[in-house]
This record gives sequence, structure tokens and C-alpha cells, in this order.
Amino acid sequence: MRIAVLCGGPSAERGISLNSGRSLLDHLSPLGWDIIPYYCDRQKNFYRLSQSQIYSNTPSDFDFKLASTSTAMNEDQFVAALKEADLVFPAIHGEFGEDGTLQELLEKNNIPFVGSPSSACRKMFDKGDANALLAQHGFATLPNCILKESDTQEVLTEKLTTFFKKNHIDQAVIKPSAGGSSLGIAITHSAKDALAKTLLLFAQNHGPEAMIEPYCDGHEFTVLTLENEKGEPVALIPTEIELTGEDSSIFSFRHKYLPTCHVSYFCPPRFSDAIVGHIQKAAEVLFSFFGMRDFARLDGWLFKDGSILFSDFNPISGMEQNSFLFIQGTRVGMTHGDILAHIVQSAARRHNLPCSVKRETKKPNAQNVNVLFGGETAERQVSLMSGTNVWLKLLHSPEHKAVPHLLSLDGDVWRLPYSYTLQHTVEEVLFHCKDASRISRRLQMLVPPLRLRLGIGEASQDVFAVPQQMSLETFYRTSQRENAFVFLGLHGGFGEDGRIQELLDSYDLPYNGPGADSSAICADKNKTAEIVTALADPDLIAAPKLCFALKNSKDDIQWLDALWKEATTKLQSSDLLIKPQNDGCSTGVVRLYCAEDLGKFLKALRAGERLLLPGTLNNQVDTIELSANPDQLMLEPFIVTDEIRFADKKLVHLVRTNWIELTVGVIEENGQYHALTPSITVAEGNVLSLEEKFQGGTGINLTPPPSSIMTEAQIKHVREKTEKASKALGIEGYSRLDLFFNTATNQTLLIEANTLPGLTAATVIFHQAFAEKPPLCPQAFLALLVQEGLSRHTQRQRIKTA
Repeated sequence: MRIAVLCGGPSAERGISLNSGRSLLDHLSPLGWDIIPYYCDRQKNFYRLSQSQIYSNTPSDFDFKLASTSTAMNEDQFVAALKEADLVFPAIHGEFGEDGTLQELLEKNNIPFVGSPSSACRKMFDKGDANALLAQHGFATLPNCILKESDTQEVLTEKLTTFFKKNHIDQAVIKPSAGGSSLGIAITHSAKDALAKTLLLFAQNHGPEAMIEPYCDGHEFTVLTLENEKGEPVALIPTEIELTGEDSSIFSFRHKYLPTCHVSYFCPPRFSDAIVGHIQKAAEVLFSFFGMRDFARLDGWLFKDGSILFSDFNPISGMEQNSFLFIQGTRVGMTHGDILAHIVQSAARRHNLPCSVKRETKKPNAQNVNVLFGGETAERQVSLMSGTNVWLKLLHSPEHKAVPHLLSLDGDVWRLPYSYTLQHTVEEVLFHCKDASRISRRLQMLVPPLRLRLGIGEASQDVFAVPQQMSLETFYRTSQRENAFVFLGLHGGFGEDGRIQELLDSYDLPYNGPGADSSAICADKNKTAEIVTALADPDLIAAPKLCFALKNSKDDIQWLDALWKEATTKLQSSDLLIKPQNDGCSTGVVRLYCAEDLGKFLKALRAGERLLLPGTLNNQVDTIELSANPDQLMLEPFIVTDEIRFADKKLVHLVRTNWIELTVGVIEENGQYHALTPSITVAEGNVLSLEEKFQGGTGINLTPPPSSIMTEAQIKHVREKTEKASKALGIEGYSRLDLFFNTATNQTLLIEANTLPGLTAATVIFHQAFAEKPPLCPQAFLALLVQEGLSRHTQRQRIKTA
């Protein structure tokens, strides 16, 4: 079966759409189906995507290259291409993908597709129209007022003032009438403030209309609804959404798609079984009322009096690896592939298409792989994403049997059943682990009738399995007994400073990445710099540093002024970077503008604070997560890089200092080093954030570097210097080096070496693996890391024996 997956689109949700398309490729391909990805750009030009492009962080990674590397298809060519597929799976979120336009195009050309028809999409997409239709047919809705970009400020002011007075409210929500992913949503407390936020929403191009409605004081939930073989809607177990912390007013884009401890999800929700049943029944009624098909997600509210209200309808739910679709599906015992296969087969039945599933079985000698992730460092959420992605990729490999394990904040290990792994934060996973007995009992009541209605058979005991808690020592001994390979998905601290590597060596267990000695060296940025400096290579240098112990710092203006003067003089920089000496992934890395900033930063560390809220330091826009109890800190010069940005799908490179930031993966085998193709990393702020490095839908990586910025000779030069530095550091297996490169002098400046680089779904090392000849897809790259680790383990055993 050939399935065309459509992603991208003109809306601001195109990055999320790329994530959804990537998940479809990951989990439909192993079912024996041929997946062909297509991309729609902002101007609604259509392109066929390569696999490497769909694994990009954002469309910006490749948008600017499409005009020169691909030929845009007009509508007729696009339709002809889609007709070569058996079925189309739209994964475009927002405008064009969910407003009925794309569906109408497919219907007009008799192209079978997954999801709701154009008529249903048109009814659901515009929130104002959907509310009006529901109210007209007696469904509960919130009062609202539609605000138009064409309205004068006087008209807007009158509308808003009347709305606040008429509804006797002092808090409201403004959102685009047409759009999703919580983009453009804002809380407001007065008509005057609402006017300012409405004008800002229009200025940010979130559409010509906005809607204001009262703020809901209740419990927010979302529920997925599928169709069974009879075409009947079956609502899954809802997810309750709870916001906490200083940004707890609304469920924003960041809450939805980036890991944060300011939102918690509960599936099953903390509602009674009667309320859950009420939500499911109401969702099924609305699914039929709108004429939805195959699958959809409905968002709503539960109020204190037990009443419920649905506020948003999503004909194409997000399909990231830990999205609501997969969390709710796994709670009833369906894997990612099972859920997507169910949706595809529903559409295939409607179009009378044959649709058989071919699953590869595990080989009898498949290698056990115990994936370990989490920990207590500030990088633990990235580690969760890395480990989950590794586990899911290896699940599809017939040569590997992967099992996920979470390293908790207190050092215990939890062996996780499938559904417990798909949480957004380490803290959330741990909460569910500790509540597992209650969850299991609840699922034994809720799941059987759902599986019966879905027509997917009786639930196995795996559906109700609970996580197993064990000590680290027990984890090592269990891995020994299972002859398992330990895949380290840990980042920072215990995972990368050589301690766990030394323990794994002592238990004679194979693992990925460098050994204990190299890991310890690379974790210490100062030691790393000393080794690189000792090479005395004028084209390979390290940034000068000024190191000091946190315990020796003082909350004294004279001491701070003296340190600031010493550092700016020695490092020859008016602005400084401060970072922990033994941590990575941008954790606690901050640009400082003055001694006052330095004092505030050090004071927060001494107080054990984990977050620096926006505005604490000069020019600080975002919250900064701090490293936990860093003993040693270092100051470095802040290196101003060239400005690289995109305008109208064109790359704009403004030369300022000739420095650009690069990251380069490297693979070692038997003492031979091979650097992958470098990537230019583009940061929105002063320092590349954790999200920009690892979270799909954020950050920009240019792989390979455009020829307008770096020549082929310069790329070769950087690869050679990366290999030289890696050899000097004694790197084994693989790593990723972060660098600055000067395009005028050809100097390479090493920032740090990451011995366990991020392996999230859209991480840059996968882009670089795709650039190899022949290309290495993510699953093949991970299999290579496992094989390399096993080979190195065998060599060590031979040396021991000898």
C-alpha cells in the first residue's frame, strides 16, 4: 500500500506538522506500507520531500533550498502525484490542512484520504462558527464575541467593553478564530488590555478574526475519538490537563509541545468513572454531529457542578511521539503502529481499499537493549526525549528487543511498560510510576469495554502492567542476566562524566559512547580546552577561560566588580558567558552584560534555585534552567557570530565577525575517526537553547552548510580539525563536538565535546547521518551505535583475557 503523507502548510503550525509527518513515516513504514512524504510551503507550493528533510527540526532547515533543489508542483501536478498513491494521510495543521480546503481538493479529484470531509472541517475549524452552530442546536457553549481586523479601534473598544459588562467577568481569553496549537492565545483582565492584545494578535498575522470568551474556571481535558469497523465513534480515555506555576493561566503552545514542569497530564483523568463516561458519550455525539471521520481530538472543560463543555475541535490531531493520540491509545493497549494502522484501515474500508498489515517479527537471536534515560540533571527532559526516541526506533528493528528504563531523581531505576514511557517530563513519568497500582485498577475497569467497541480483541495483561522499581545495582545485574546492551540516553552529570561508564565496565556490560576516561575528560570543559590547546595547532583553538569555585563567590559589590574587571580584561570581551565547568546542553549557560548580572546569577546558584525567571538579568527574555549545585564555574568571552536568518524563503547572511556556530558528529572505530558533515546552528537568542538543540519544531540547523557561507574546502578543514580534536580527547564510539568557525581565518574554536549527544526525533546528528554516502537513516544509525558498542566490549574482553 502506498500512502502519501502531507505536511507543512501556510500556518505557523507547519513545524508541528513536520513532527506529525515524521511520526507517520516512523510508525507506518514498519507495517509494510510505502510512505511518500509531500510538503506544502507557506505559499501553497507542493514538493516531494526526502527522508532527510522530514527529519529536519523545522521547515526553515530546508525551505530556502527547495527552489534550487526541487521543482515546485502546480495543483495539477500535485493531484497527479497523489493519484499514484492508494491513500492520502493529511498531517497539515491549521489553515489549508484543517479548514476544509485540502479536503475539498482531494474530494474534487476523487482521491481517497484519511480524516474528516471538507464539510466537517469547515464546520469545526472556525471557533466562532462552530460555537454558533452548537448553540443553534442546543449544545452548551461559552458566550463569545468576534473581533475583526477590519474593525476600527472604536468598534473594537465598544465590542470589548460591552462583552466584559454583559457577562460580568474580570478575566477573559482572546484567541484566533481560526487556528490551533494554542498559537496567539492570551489572557486579559479588562477591555483596555483586551484591545491591546487583540491588536497584537492581528499584527502577528494570526488571521483576520479573533474571538474573546470568558476564562474557564474548571478542569481542562482533551479526548481522542476513533471509528470502529461499523463506522461508529468510540472515544478513548480522556486526558486531564493541569497547569501550575507562574504561567498557569492558559494551555499555551509551549505547554503543548515543549517539556515543562508547569503542566501535568493525567490519563486516566482524576474524574469519576461516571464523568469519564459522560465526556466520552458527549464526544461521540459531537463527532457524529459534525460528520467527523476516522479520528479527531476534542478539547473541553469540566466544571465544578459536573457539567462539561467542548471548546475546540481538531480534525487532525498532532501526532508527535508523545502526543495525546498516542498516550490515550497506549492506555487501551495499542502501540503507535496499532493506532495509526487502525486509523488508516478505517479510511481504507470507507474507500473499499485492500489494507493488510505486515509486521516484521523479532529474530530469535535479537539483541536485548535496555535503554536508560532521565536522571536528575537539568538535561533530564532532553534525556527523556532521547531515550524514548531510541526505544521507539529500536522497537521496529527485528534485530533488537528494546526495553525503556527511567533513572529517577533519587537514583533508582524504573522498568517502564509502554504507556508509562510517553510522558512529557521525568517528573510526570515518576508520578505515574508511583501511582501505577491505582492506574492499573482503573484501567481494568475502563479498558475492556473500549477494546470491545473498537473491535480490537481482549486486552492482554501487558495493558495493565505496572512499572518495576529497582536499584541501579539491580539494573546492572538484570542487564547481565539478560545479556543486554545498555543504551545510555542520559545527558550531563552522572551519565556523561565517566561514573556510569566505570560502573558498567565493572559489571562487564556493553554500552554506547566513549568509556569512563574520555567521558570524564570531555565533561570537564576546562580539561577539554587544555588538551586542545596543548596540540599547539593555530587553526584549532579553545576559548580562554577564567575558572572559580562557587563556594568562593561573594555577594559583595567590590568582589564582583574586581572579578568582572579581571575577566573582561583577561578574556578581552565586554560581555561574558558563564557556564558550569562540568555540564552541557546549554544548561545554565548565560550571557552576562555587567557585574550586577554576575552577582544575581551567583546568588541564585548559591540559594539552590533551579530557574531564573525572565527579566532577572539584563536582556533576559526566557526562563533559564540552572545547573544543580555546580562546584566549578567558568567565564568565557561572548563570541558575536554572523547573523543568519531567513526572509521570504531566502537565506540572509550578514557578516559581522566571520564567526559562525557549528556542530559536528564524529564516529570512531578501531582508532580511526570519521567526522560527519558539519551543521550550522542558528540561535534565536544569545545562547542556543535546549529546545533549539533537541526539540522538533524549534531551532534551525543547516546541513550541510550552504556554499554561500562555507566552501567545500572549509567544510573538509572543519572535519579534519574535528577528527584531530576527537583523537586528542580519546573519544570512543561516537560524540558530537560544538564549535565556532571563522570563515575569514579558517580557525576552529572548540566549545565542548558531548559524549552522549542528544538523540531526539529531529536531532542534528540524524541530519548529518543522512548526509553520509550512502545515507544512514535514524534506525540504521542507532543500530550502528549498538554494534560499535558491542564490538568495543568484545575487544575489551579479549584484552582482559590476554
